[in-house]
Amino acid sequence: MTKDNKYAIPLHKTFWGREEERAAIDAMRSGTGVGDLSYSEHLSKALKKILDIKYALPTGSGTAALELACACTLKKGAEVIMPSFTFSSCANAVMLSGAKPVFADIDINTYNIDPAEIERKITKKTRAIMVVHYAGMTCDMEAISDLAQKHKLIVIEDAAHGLGAKYEGKNLGTIGQIGCFSFHGTKNAASGEGGAFVTDDKKIFKISEIIREKGTNRSSFMRGERRKYSWVNVGRSLILSDILSAIALEQVKKLNLITQLRKKNAEYLLKKLNKLSSKIILPQVSRGTEPNWHIFAIRVPRLMRDGVISELRSYGIEASFHYLPLHMSLMGKKMGYKAGDLPVSEEVASTLIRLPMHPRLKKPEMDFIAAALEKITLG
Repeated sequence: MTKDNKYAIPLHKTFWGREEERAAIDAMRSGTGVGDLSYSEHLSKALKKILDIKYALPTGSGTAALELACACTLKKGAEVIMPSFTFSSCANAVMLSGAKPVFADIDINTYNIDPAEIERKITKKTRAIMVVHYAGMTCDMEAISDLAQKHKLIVIEDAAHGLGAKYEGKNLGTIGQIGCFSFHGTKNAASGEGGAFVTDDKKIFKISEIIREKGTNRSSFMRGERRKYSWVNVGRSLILSDILSAIALEQVKKLNLITQLRKKNAEYLLKKLNKLSSKIILPQVSRGTEPNWHIFAIRVPRLMRDGVISELRSYGIEASFHYLPLHMSLMGKKMGYKAGDLPVSEEVASTLIRLPMHPRLKKPEMDFIAAALEKITLG
């Protein structure tokens, strides 16, 4: 147990080693630590290779990547259909671009946005669909892509949970026009803070690298494509420090190992908890998908949920609820939403429990989690 975590079995543990330490120190010694130096370039190349995508830009956070995605594709008054069961960054990114988030309900089994609900929400003002691959489980991208093509909509993938996960063999974040990733300290590949914006679309890439670099054409200047750079568009400061890029790069190099360790642990915990399947709802993996097990989420009856979390914590197991649906937040109410508008999102939010899941989780710890849940739920 560390000073920063009072639980013997925490929800998250970074998979950092000497490689990350050496890279961070080297980045510190090599320059000022500002963004878009050598480690940022290496990180971009590594992401393009593992994701099999043409363009990748490190960003200061997953939130920054979402803001960049919206800034270069949306106009004032446009509508973006997205789940309510997600983090506020998704809605903020849409609203900061002058567009309007339109919340759609989720699938009861995957906790991801329901394609049928997306279709119900499409209007003449709809410009994009923002999907969120919750817990590293994949959205129904075939149905969503078909809808987008039919209605000529952009698909923005919030793959903050999804690095290393696949749908029908394709990497999450590379199926829509834009993918957004996070290297936050709780994510599978973690650099403390950080993110990435990826696309195969050259036009989107060209405007995104200008917006990302304060509205200047500095990126092309740094590539030697022009003699000097200047302000050419409204922009923001969304680049990632080279020190954090160095850490993220080492994490990306370990991504296959991290994903395999998480998969191994998730399969073991699923097996241990299977005997409780009449009392708890276990994670479900959809056909044709390869999750990265960013989150291991179970569900219990609504009236039991808070008590189960409290008892697990009393055993030294860090268990937690997750999102309050955005439509039920104070901001959501200001937008005109109310309880009952998205019943599946509300049901999932009030019954879900996150259990510890990370590469360093040991079998005795998972045995202990399973035994504690058995005692709590069966009495």
